[in-house]
Amino acid sequence: MASQYEMNTAGERVSAPDTQVQKSAVEFPSVEDILSDSTALPPRLPTERTDSLPAEEQTNLLTSLQEILKNFEGENEADVEAFKDVRSILDKLWSCDSDYLVQAANVLANGSRNPSWRLPYGQSGILDFFLRLIASSEITDNELLLHSLRLGGNSCADTDENRLTVVKDNYTLAIIRHLLNPGLTQVVIPVLYNICMDFESAHAQVAENRIAYILSKLIKDGVFSDNEALLDYSHELIELAAEQGQGVESSPDGTISLLLELAADKKTTFSQSSCVVNSLVKYLENERFQHVCISNGMVERVLSVLQRSLSLEVNRSSVEEAKALVQLQLKLNQTLAELSGSELFAKFYPLESPIFQILKSWLTASEDQLQICSCVMLGNLARSDEVCEKMVCDLGLHKELISILKSDARGGVLHSSLGFLKNLAIAGNNRQHLGNAGIIPAIAPLWGYETVPQVQFAATSMARQLIVSSYENVTRLLEALPEGDASAEKPTYLSLLLGLFEKTDSAPIKTEIGRSVASICRTLIPKAKESETGAPLDSLFSLHEHIARPIGAMITQTQWPVVRSEGWFALALMASCKQGTLAALDCLQNMEAYSLLEKTLSASDSDSATEMEKVQRAKDRDNTIILVKELLSNDGVLEEDWKASLEGLMNDHVSRHLKGSEDS
Repeated sequence: MASQYEMNTAGERVSAPDTQVQKSAVEFPSVEDILSDSTALPPRLPTERTDSLPAEEQTNLLTSLQEILKNFEGENEADVEAFKDVRSILDKLWSCDSDYLVQAANVLANGSRNPSWRLPYGQSGILDFFLRLIASSEITDNELLLHSLRLGGNSCADTDENRLTVVKDNYTLAIIRHLLNPGLTQVVIPVLYNICMDFESAHAQVAENRIAYILSKLIKDGVFSDNEALLDYSHELIELAAEQGQGVESSPDGTISLLLELAADKKTTFSQSSCVVNSLVKYLENERFQHVCISNGMVERVLSVLQRSLSLEVNRSSVEEAKALVQLQLKLNQTLAELSGSELFAKFYPLESPIFQILKSWLTASEDQLQICSCVMLGNLARSDEVCEKMVCDLGLHKELISILKSDARGGVLHSSLGFLKNLAIAGNNRQHLGNAGIIPAIAPLWGYETVPQVQFAATSMARQLIVSSYENVTRLLEALPEGDASAEKPTYLSLLLGLFEKTDSAPIKTEIGRSVASICRTLIPKAKESETGAPLDSLFSLHEHIARPIGAMITQTQWPVVRSEGWFALALMASCKQGTLAALDCLQNMEAYSLLEKTLSASDSDSATEMEKVQRAKDRDNTIILVKELLSNDGVLEEDWKASLEGLMNDHVSRHLKGSEDS
C-alpha cells in the first residue's frame, strides 16, 4: 500500500495468519547486573599504597601543587612541563595514601574550569591520573571521587583531545559505574554529557556501555525525580545513544518497554518527550526490537504514544518546537507503519484483536495523524484475499474510507485512505462492492487535486485498479456527471481523466490513464463482439474523441518496456473494432507513435541484445503487425494517404516478418 508513510510489505498476498501465538518474556536486568556484566575494565591506579611520607612532607607536596597553580592564574596558557610536576605530586600523594589528595583534587577540579588549562591537564597526565582513580574500585571516599569526576568533566568540555583520552581506554564505563552511588549521580550525568557533546566516538562508547537502558531504568525508578537538570541531561544522553546502531544492538530487550513507559509519563517536558520518542523510533528500526514489541503486546503502547503526542504542550511561539512536534508524529507513524508491515504483526494482531478496534475507531478521528495511522496499519493487515474481503463484506471499512475521500480531509489523510482502498480493491469481488458504494464519484474530484501530486496520482491509479476485469465499474466510469457538477462540460467521469491527461506534465499519471484506457478496451471490445449490446463501446468512442492518446503515452514512454507492449496491444485491440479505428489513427498521428511504429517494424534483433530484450522486441513487433492488419481490415474508414502508408508498411516490413515466422 503506497502512502506518504511508506509501508514495508503492504499488498503482499500471504496465507491467513496463525492466531495461536505465544508471547515471549522480556527481561529487565538491574543496573547492577548490567554493570557487573562488563568485563573490559579500564586501567586503574596501583592498588599497593605502601609508601610512607611524614605529615610535613605531605603538606609540602600540597603546598607545591598549590603554588604551581597559583603561578598560572590569569595566564592565557599553562606550562605543560610544570603541570607534569603536578602529576608527580599526585602519584606521591596516592602512594602514601595521603588525606591531602582530596584537597589536591578539589584545587585541580576548580582549576579545570579554566578553558586554557584543560588541554595541559590532558597532556601532562593529570587527567589520566584522575581517570585511573575513578576506575579504581577500592576508592570509597565520595568527596575524592566527586572532585575527580568534576575534573574529568570540566577537562573534556569542548576539548576533543581529552575526550579521546577518556574514550581510548573506555573510561566512560568507569564513570557510568558510579551511577550506582547515590551520592555521585548529580555529577556523573553532567560529566558524561560533557564528554559526549559533539563527539561521536563517545556517543558510540556510552551506547555500547548500555547507557540508554541504564538511564531509562534509573529515570523509571525515580532516581532523578527531584532534579530537572539531571533529567534533561539524561534524556539527551539516551537519545544520543539511540542513534548508535551497535549500542542499540547491545541493549537488553527490556529497553523498549522502559522507553515506552517514559514516553507515557505525563510529567515529562516536551524536550524530554521528544528525546524519548526519537529514541523509541530508533530502537524500533532494529528488527530484534520490532519482534520484541510485536510479540509482547507493546504495539498498543506505541499507539498510545502517538495519541499522547497530540496533547503535548509546546511553546506555540517557537517555530522550532512546532516543527519538532510534527516530525515527532511523522516518525511515530512511520514506525507504526513498519511494525504493521512485519509478517509477525498479523499473527499477533488479527482482526479480532483489541488493537483492530482502536484502529477502526481512528478512521473517523478528527486528528489527521490518527486517521493516517489507521489507514496505514489496517492497510498492512489487508495482505490476504480473505482479510480484504472480510474488511469490505463483513466490516464495511470501505464505506468509512469513501467518506474520508468525500470530506475536506487533508492530503496526507486522502493519500493514506486511497492506499488502503487500493489494497482492498485487489481481492475477489471487492471492486464490485467499492463501485456499489460510490467510489468513482468520490475519487473523481481528486483527479484535479493539484496541491498534493501524490494524491492526484493515487486517485488516478485507484481508477485503474477499480476497472480491472470489472464491466460494472467500466460502465460507471462512462456514466454522465451529475447535474450541477463543476465539471459539467465534461460529459463523463472518463472525460475528467482524459482532461487530466491533457493537462498534466506527470509521466506516471499519463501512463496510469493510458493503462486505464487499455483496461477499458480489454473489457468492452471482446464483450461487444460476443453480444449485440455495444452501447458502452459506442459511448467510449463517440463521447471521447481523443480516447487513444493516453495509449500513445504508454507507447512512447521509455521507462517500462512492459507498459509499451501493453500499449501496442491495446491500440491493436482498439483498431480491431470499427468505432476504434479513427481513434487509433488519431493516436498514431498526434502522439508521435507512427514513427515508433515504423521503427518497431523495421528493427532487427541485435547480437548484443539480451534474451529478455529480444523477447520484448518480438512481442512489440507482433502487436504492431496485428495493429497494421486490423487498421487495413477497416478499409472503408481509412483515408487514402493513411491507407497508402499502412500498405507500404505491410509490403516493406510486415510481410517480411510474417514470412520469417512461417519459415521458422
